[in-house]
Amino acid sequence: MSAAGTTVLPPYSNKASLYIAPVWTLTAIALPLVILRIASRLKRTKSLYIDDWLILVAEILSLVNVSLGTAAVAYGWGKPIAYVIQNWPLLQKLQFSLQTVWIITLCLVRVSIAFSLLRFGTERSWKYPLYFLIGFQCVISSSYIVIQFAQCKPLGWAWEQIPAKCWDPQPIITYGWVIGGIYVAMDFVLSFMPIRLIRTLNRPTAEKFLISFLMSLGLFATVVCALKMTTFNDFGKGDPNQETIKPSMLTKLEELVGIIAVCLPSLKSPAQNVLKKAGFLKSHELTRPSFVNTIPLSERHNMGGREEDQNSDGADSLPPKDDIRVDSVNVKPGSADSATRNQRKDAWQLV
Repeated sequence: MSAAGTTVLPPYSNKASLYIAPVWTLTAIALPLVILRIASRLKRTKSLYIDDWLILVAEILSLVNVSLGTAAVAYGWGKPIAYVIQNWPLLQKLQFSLQTVWIITLCLVRVSIAFSLLRFGTERSWKYPLYFLIGFQCVISSSYIVIQFAQCKPLGWAWEQIPAKCWDPQPIITYGWVIGGIYVAMDFVLSFMPIRLIRTLNRPTAEKFLISFLMSLGLFATVVCALKMTTFNDFGKGDPNQETIKPSMLTKLEELVGIIAVCLPSLKSPAQNVLKKAGFLKSHELTRPSFVNTIPLSERHNMGGREEDQNSDGADSLPPKDDIRVDSVNVKPGSADSATRNQRKDAWQLV
């Protein structure tokens, strides 16, 4: 305060670009990937699975979230609070809405990943852990919704200068540390579960590596989550209109990286084409699912009629010069037994 009684403003700065640049960059990547995933699924199966619907809703909410963050920046989020004091109530409302939408969006992304993995197997040892993770994620997200709306009474305290009774913030910070660690563990589990399936595939090594790479990109979300945890100790410190930028940015990136990771397997075919042109994959091996015998028909004729009848139907009517190729996306198992045998090995092609 100066001698004349006027307020001395702090040095001007604007941290909004720390949020806007990475968030909009990943948003521009995530949106086309979601569209590609949905279009690819509809083209192949004419319908959407529950994980497709979940990621579609998550992307819509993610766009709403980005719009709220951009609106907050337009009203001064990222500048010292002294420069935007007249917009403070509106900024607080926007940030409250942004946080609430993010809680729901991240839940949908993680649950979508788990539901997509459920199609890879029918065994209890495969399904029950995923059901547990789905339920656990819903409980965690619900707890954050409760904290969001119940930590201070009345609720309007979040954006109005009125007396309020609030919970002690320290237990909430501790809870954040615990949940952050749980999220890291969950990301590892969801990223490495498909490896058990991929190891059983009768595929070229390069193709196995490609599938593993695409399905383990959720580990990048683990890295972002770990970085976000480093901001927990700064909760409530510094200028409230500037110090919320970094944790909000990392929080949003965790969500966007999750959306990108869950949609990238839809790029398997384009990636295969690139690797084929580069010579890393052989074209005659790309479309053969793991349950198809790779022995050429010309060799099968030499193995005897009995074995031939057991391994193929009508093989004599097929040209002996080519291997059998089957597009597993269009294969409809003839019995429940065949579906059970082949589901684990070929469900990844529906991702």
